Amino acid sequence: MPRLQKDEIPRMRREGMSYAQIASVLGLSANTVKSYCQRNDLGGVAAIGAGSGACAHCGKPVNQTVGRKEKRFCSDTCRMAWWREHPERLNKKAVYKLVCAGCGKPFESYGNKNRKYCSHGCYIKDRFGDGR
Repeated sequence: MPRLQKDEIPRMRREGMSYAQIASVLGLSANTVKSYCQRNDLGGVAAIGAGSGACAHCGKPVNQTVGRKEKRFCSDTCRMAWWREHPERLNKKAVYKLVCAGCGKPFESYGNKNRKYCSHGCYIKDRFGDGR
């Protein structure tokens, strides 16, 4: 790698550029840039800096830890509240459309494609009957 490229990589990392962005600008492989950065302590979140962002829910400052994934929320309470308010942002990939063996109605099951009943009540009725 030429000296010019070696001098440019630290500057680009300080500006917050990713390995792939640097690689495309300098005409290198992303893995070459990543290896160089890791050997010279320019990798990960530390290169971008450990600033503080704002909580996505309440707006309070969130202290970031160098070398860790960036935090979006100031607390677990804010994180759970934000996700409760934004269910459309969930990326649910394992949603299965099934038909209840007890009542015959269609229902959705998340994460379990082997469910047979839409509810516990349908299971009890189908298994033990409705003898009250």
